[in-house]
Amino acid sequence: MMMWTNDDIAEVLEHLRVQGNDDARFEAKSCARTIGTSVWESVSAFANTKGGVLLLGISEDGDFSPVPGFDANHIASQFMDGMGDGNPQGARLTNPPEYDVSRCEQNGLSFLVIDIHENGIQHKPCYLTARGPQTGGYRRMDDKDLRLSPTEVFEMTHALTPSSADRMVVPEADVSDLNAEAVDRVLAEHRNSKALRGTDTRLERMTRLNMVNKVGEVRLAGLLAAGQYPQQYYPKLIIDVVAHPGVEKSAVEGPRFVDRVQCDGNMPEAIEQAVEAIAKNLRAPTFVVGVGARTDSEIPKEVLREVVANAVVHREYDAQFLGESVTVDIYPDRVEVSNPGGLWGGVTLATIGSGVSCCRNATLMQLLHQIPYDDANDVTVEGGGSGIPLVIREMKSHALGGPVFRATPDRFTVVLGRYGVEQQENHDWLDHVGVPLTRHERMALLLLKRHGDMTVPQLHVALYLDSDDIRVILHRLVQARLADEIGPDRYTLAEKVDGGEPSGGRKGLTASESAILSVLSADKPLDVHEIGRRSGRGLPTTRKALSRLVKRGLVLATAPPRSRNRKYLLKR
Repeated sequence: MMMWTNDDIAEVLEHLRVQGNDDARFEAKSCARTIGTSVWESVSAFANTKGGVLLLGISEDGDFSPVPGFDANHIASQFMDGMGDGNPQGARLTNPPEYDVSRCEQNGLSFLVIDIHENGIQHKPCYLTARGPQTGGYRRMDDKDLRLSPTEVFEMTHALTPSSADRMVVPEADVSDLNAEAVDRVLAEHRNSKALRGTDTRLERMTRLNMVNKVGEVRLAGLLAAGQYPQQYYPKLIIDVVAHPGVEKSAVEGPRFVDRVQCDGNMPEAIEQAVEAIAKNLRAPTFVVGVGARTDSEIPKEVLREVVANAVVHREYDAQFLGESVTVDIYPDRVEVSNPGGLWGGVTLATIGSGVSCCRNATLMQLLHQIPYDDANDVTVEGGGSGIPLVIREMKSHALGGPVFRATPDRFTVVLGRYGVEQQENHDWLDHVGVPLTRHERMALLLLKRHGDMTVPQLHVALYLDSDDIRVILHRLVQARLADEIGPDRYTLAEKVDGGEPSGGRKGLTASESAILSVLSADKPLDVHEIGRRSGRGLPTTRKALSRLVKRGLVLATAPPRSRNRKYLLKR
């Protein structure tokens, strides 16, 4: 249970006055005499998004001051009735969220601070009962309560329901639309398995594996996994790869994109084409390997293939989504892979890396797991929940940082960081070091440069290498006078290497504090995880630095210290 103090909420009100409007976290409502419909819309929006805070009895005109004459007792009672905790005749919401009420005051005037919790996936959408789920549900974006779209309502409603969309029959398609070689490979994989027990004909075997139904009509999963050209029937079931010249889409000047490849054919073909199209638009750094050198993709192809394949196999194939493609946007500092359909099966952003296997499209997953994409019989999808952990491990081992996952009710995006501008700076810095290094030695040195002193366990987590291998790498760096051991299993950059580093541009601040200030703004609050990602700092370092910056009055916190909704702003 969260309780706000007068001092805590005073900081929030001052922040709202400075920015002049509500935001994604806070919504002020005057509610002088009664609770209007807009309050229930905000409750719905917070419950369907990430939660939020209602400030009832606070003016909405930009002054954000307590409203004279506000009756806290009456409004609190009315609110609880509407949430279904009082008079049942007064309930206004279906799937109402949990909430906490704090009574606060300022300048002798009282008001209510109500924390609205995000609903669990099994209780979404929260909506105004009188309007129904199709028009009565909302989500929060910045300071707006936006009505849920039909696809968002569909995804919330079906988030725990296995989909049969990949088993639907494709109108007009027949077995001639399937690639005979791809079908043969699938059948060969099951030649001696129980799956084909009791089957005599090729059609019976294809039916048993759900490529076609019992009368020979082609299922969507069969067409996507082994079709001649699925886009004959579904033109938008492609992977659209676009390389952009700037860090955002649609630059004001210059070309809209520098490369575009629309990857089609069956999904194993489209996925492999997409991987090559992405890799073509990435850098290919060369690393020392023994007495020679090896060129690698900036983001490993194994990672690209896993992320693109995940987007294809986990996307939504319900009829209302068949006009949407999987998209890949390549920017100078990142690659974003996005697919229609939200997270499914109870998976959340917090649990996505747990390795638990959960798939919306089980039939398509099964087929893609059996169709090789190359002559070495490597399959397109491994399955078993190993994909995201592999991506996290490989990205960290290449010192690219972990992937960032973004989810809306009807879309999921994976963001893979590139070196971007830092790539050239790091390259120049390593050249200045003047010592030939292996890839892992370079990565370890760059991590020391970024974070200061680090321990062997910390480098083990960052690089996903065995601790003994980490010690060998660090010993070599010490021998080359690039690193110093400053304690048991603790290392830092050697003084001669670190000497040229900038101080961070603010007197009295550490490099981490300066880096964190550089990514904060006075308008858009960020949570500690996003701040750490943008500043390149670890979570413990970020938390400590933010605590110091708040105490120094340089940064403003939007919630109490123990709140899961605490975010930070640059103080004006």
